[in-house]
Amino acid sequence: MMRAVLDTWWVAAYELGEAVRTRLFQLVILAYLGGIGFSVWLFTKILGEAENRLAETLGVPATSHPGAMLPQLLQNGDVRDLLAPIVGGTSAADALLDQPALGLWVGIFSMGLLPAVLVFTASGTVSAEVKSRSIRFLLVRTGRLEIAAGKLLGQLLLGAVAALLGVGLAWILGLLMMSGNPPVDLAVTLLTRCAWSCLFSLPFLGLALGSSLLIGSPNGARVAATLAFFGMPALNAILTFKAGPGFVGQVCDLLTLAIPTRYWNEFWSTDPSVLAFASGRSVLLAVVFFAVGFARFQRRDL
Repeated sequence: MMRAVLDTWWVAAYELGEAVRTRLFQLVILAYLGGIGFSVWLFTKILGEAENRLAETLGVPATSHPGAMLPQLLQNGDVRDLLAPIVGGTSAADALLDQPALGLWVGIFSMGLLPAVLVFTASGTVSAEVKSRSIRFLLVRTGRLEIAAGKLLGQLLLGAVAALLGVGLAWILGLLMMSGNPPVDLAVTLLTRCAWSCLFSLPFLGLALGSSLLIGSPNGARVAATLAFFGMPALNAILTFKAGPGFVGQVCDLLTLAIPTRYWNEFWSTDPSVLAFASGRSVLLAVVFFAVGFARFQRRDL
């Protein structure tokens, strides 16, 4: 048992080391950081416009640095109205507004972008080695389960690295581009939202790696994972529409449980039981998607 755990860890370390040296991963990370940087810039622009309108209404000079009138905007409900449609409604937004608004805003972008990063990077990791036959060098040293699990852990570590880099970038930009951001509170909120983003992304990682285990072509695996990723909201809408009391409706209702995008709002809850249930479900879905691909990988002629 200990040998299997150590082998899994060494495969994960190998995966992490190989990935960070590839140009593809570097470009994906730059794109992710660009998205996080854009989210900070966009928030400061929205905040600046709102503060200028408020200053005009109150007959006071406009602020030169966004954030000076943030307490007034929080009291007026402007920030709540901005966040409410994204985090699950007015009550959910009100419960979150004791945290720095910038941290919540960046968390929205992180939860949207990180699954895409993992889908793109993980969907080709096994299939590329299967195609080149380089996976045989790993098979000489360990088993297929250890390889697949190590790849999964390695990709999760890559996602965590991306998320932490995004936290650092958002924290620096937030302090430079805004006033009134408490550094410690902002860092805590960003790190917390980073953790929830990683947990929310787990099913997408399982889906991407499952595709890579299932399909021998790296391009084919990426196309399949990408189509599944972007098709989930539409599939959820169709299944929800078809759900009902009949047999077909009950099957459709059951299938919606396997679509991770529908659990977005639960990761914005402040109820620990809701967050724990959402996290457990993400882990379960990741394992299921991973297991489907591994069932094929286990029997594949390598």
